[in-house]
Amino acid sequence: MDTDGLKSRLGQILAEEERDPPIDWALVEYLSIELLGELHVPVPLIVDDYLRGSNRRQQDEVFAHAQRGELLLFLRTPGRTS
Repeated sequence: MDTDGLKSRLGQILAEEERDPPIDWALVEYLSIELLGELHVPVPLIVDDYLRGSNRRQQDEVFAHAQRGELLLFLRTPGRTS
């Protein structure tokens, strides 16, 4: 999967999290696990942490806000791969 494809999929998951409550956390987790299963190359740490961290984000809004902010930085940075 190329960087643009990865960013697109991450954006879809992030959009699901940022929609009006209630957040469908089961869908967020499903989409995250599905994407993790398709990745066959190393990914930036924020991507790996985000895809594995839905349970913690669900329980800790401060952590969730910070992690989504880091992911947004990754998504908005052209050509960023680490």
